[in-house]
Amino acid sequence: MAPIAVTLARRNPPTAVVALVGEHDAYSAERLEGELTVLLEEGQRIVVDLRDATFIDSTTLSVLLGARRRAKQSSLGFALVLADRDYTQVNQILELTGLGPTFAIFGELDDALTAVRTGSVDDTRAA
Repeated sequence: MAPIAVTLARRNPPTAVVALVGEHDAYSAERLEGELTVLLEEGQRIVVDLRDATFIDSTTLSVLLGARRRAKQSSLGFALVLADRDYTQVNQILELTGLGPTFAIFGELDDALTAVRTGSVDDTRAA
């Protein structure tokens, strides 16, 4: 199973960083959805770090969309980190589906953490 790392950045307010490594498809999407659901139920702001993800499929993308929607409904920040310097399959699926602008996307983890903590994430591309 592709690794999913969850860490809590314990600054005020606390924020969860969910890092996806490698390839993520329907097999790992259920675990990802479970992790994100628990974090949202705890009232955590969430940053999903995709810099080390080499592939995400439509199921994983759907999980991210659902989590973003739930975070927004709960007035919690939700952002993605996706390195600008490399054009990966993850960039490609966001572009091909037209869903990139749906997410707040940052090139650096610290920028994403600041945005979700201050409530300055919106539905536009932030990279």
